[in-house]
Amino acid sequence: MAQMNLLCCKTGDLTLAVQLDRVIGVVESGLLTPLPYSGDAFEGLVEAIGQVMPRVNLAQMLGISQPEGGILVVVMDKGGSLALRVQQVTSMLTLEGEQVLANTGRARERCDLFMADFEHNGETFYLLDVDRLAAADSLRVLAPDGEVMLAEALPPAAPEELIVESHIPYLLVEIGEETYAFESAEVEELHVSGPIRQMPGAPEWLLGLIDLRGKPVLALSAGMLLGRPQTSAREVCLVTQLEGGMEIALFVDRALGLERFSPDLVYPMSQAMAGVRSYFVIGADKIVGIISPQKLVEQVREQLTAAIPADPWSAGEKPQAPAVAQHHQLLTVRVGEELFGLTLERIDRILASVRLTPLPSTVEHFDGMADVGDGVIPVIDLRKQVQGGDAERSSQPPCILTMLEGSMAGILVDQVLSIRDVPADRFEPVKDGSKLPISHVVPLDGRMVSVLTIDRLLPAA
Repeated sequence: MAQMNLLCCKTGDLTLAVQLDRVIGVVESGLLTPLPYSGDAFEGLVEAIGQVMPRVNLAQMLGISQPEGGILVVVMDKGGSLALRVQQVTSMLTLEGEQVLANTGRARERCDLFMADFEHNGETFYLLDVDRLAAADSLRVLAPDGEVMLAEALPPAAPEELIVESHIPYLLVEIGEETYAFESAEVEELHVSGPIRQMPGAPEWLLGLIDLRGKPVLALSAGMLLGRPQTSAREVCLVTQLEGGMEIALFVDRALGLERFSPDLVYPMSQAMAGVRSYFVIGADKIVGIISPQKLVEQVREQLTAAIPADPWSAGEKPQAPAVAQHHQLLTVRVGEELFGLTLERIDRILASVRLTPLPSTVEHFDGMADVGDGVIPVIDLRKQVQGGDAERSSQPPCILTMLEGSMAGILVDQVLSIRDVPADRFEPVKDGSKLPISHVVPLDGRMVSVLTIDRLLPAA
């Protein structure tokens, strides 16, 4: 079964998905004209994308509550267009059709307007049946004697089937108070901004790393790559794949909506501009540049490749079936300006932050105690050993929990970076380093990572 492109949105406490080929655009709501004798779900007529169409309270049709306001997802149905009022648009996904349509019966049992439900990243999505929704009785407008009058109340429908087939969907975004667009085919996913792990020594346009389905992905500032002033907004990120399979997350100030434009209305740039290949015009004179992710990162491709947190083997070098004994998994961390590695099998879990309770000065080895949820454990502050006692440090640093002879202990660092699969022949033993808590060094991405010997770092329990 082919892949399905989906637009996902929040309505009340549900996350819904609509097939992207049924979406004409995403816009803010304009002036609403109420109609008499209409049901609660039919809020009235609204002008959107140059057409007059019914505005539908989707939450009302699904029997759930939703705050006033929101945004309109304009969809094509068999007889015309509908503007579905939702709380917010959250993401765009490309998934295998088998995954999306695996549970059709269960979804229909919950609501007959759902085609299927599916799980993605631990969240349940409900695929909306647009045709069934458009034919629902609650969208009919009735005269006092019961006669259906919706067909007479609405203007003749435009042939949206032709519009959707011939027009290209673009995601409109705001970057530094200017409007740009990405062709939706080049956007794999759209996400609300989450935490970004900074990378020491990285250029300004490289914001750091985000976690995407358990995998670290480089986060880039689209505005800074375009030469626009830096802002602190960065509400959403667009996940896209570059040539060679590299995934990156481009951060923009906010997403404005989805609109379709005819290829005849898209014009090539007469002068070269970094990252922008063409443009179209909205309204009388608003020019919208179309960003090409490939062209946007061409100017920094060499630096970007060097920063990828990936397996250090190149495609032609990596063994086809390496033995487990030939590789070691390392958790890499940063303490000050130095990088350290801990063998993954010695790590129980990682906490994003802990609050340290100091111990009396008579207690040796440990620097405090920390509550880790299921108990209180002794903690050693690696930052103090590396940087000395006078350095400024975060009061709630990340904590790595490790088992030592049956007892749990914690290690405080400045930043947890990534998990790396390192070939055994890359480990270089440290000579004459008995006073240091390291056993080997490993070259990774042009930096040397010191491998900690936990038994020498923490006292025996």
